Amino acid sequence: MKFIGKFIVFILIISCSNKENTLEQYANYPVKFANQKITHPSNDFSILIPKNWDWKAEDYDNENIILGIDASSKPDQNGYIDLISIQKIKSFGENKDLKSEFDYCLDIVKNNSWNRKLLESGETEIFNEKSYFLHTISDSIKPGDTEVISFILDSETEGVFYNLTVSASQTEDLKKNMSIIIQSFKTFEKLNNK
Repeated sequence: MKFIGKFIVFILIISCSNKENTLEQYANYPVKFANQKITHPSNDFSILIPKNWDWKAEDYDNENIILGIDASSKPDQNGYIDLISIQKIKSFGENKDLKSEFDYCLDIVKNNSWNRKLLESGETEIFNEKSYFLHTISDSIKPGDTEVISFILDSETEGVFYNLTVSASQTEDLKKNMSIIIQSFKTFEKLNNK
């Protein structure tokens, strides 16, 4: 009987440790970090990112991507990195409003063949304005596979949106790293709307 009791406790511990975190848990996880303020060279937006991260403005070879930046952490001891991508885009689905753009992106994620599982999605006000998010993980459970959260926000122009995406490696520091990035995203500021 002792063995069965220990086995049940072991199963409960394992099942609890494999539970995925939600956007709300990441957003509310207390974490402090040194940061640096970066502004896109066009003065379109600014954001605070972790101080030791590298970043650069990107020139995209895609007519729908107007501008953007990519930022990345330094590799950890296993060579894994976390990424932030911020893009200002013309709707890929020719949508005029935020909800239609979200529905278009959600449909793509639900019907994809990228070996990703949709954890959660929906409306959020993490940016103190109406926005939508998609939260996915890799179907596999290999260390270093990614967990991705993408946010879609309105811009000042109809049919143009901001897409903020975090891709974090599934390591023992996932919750801390994802929380740092979500805290960074909360500092995103559109500068051309003023």
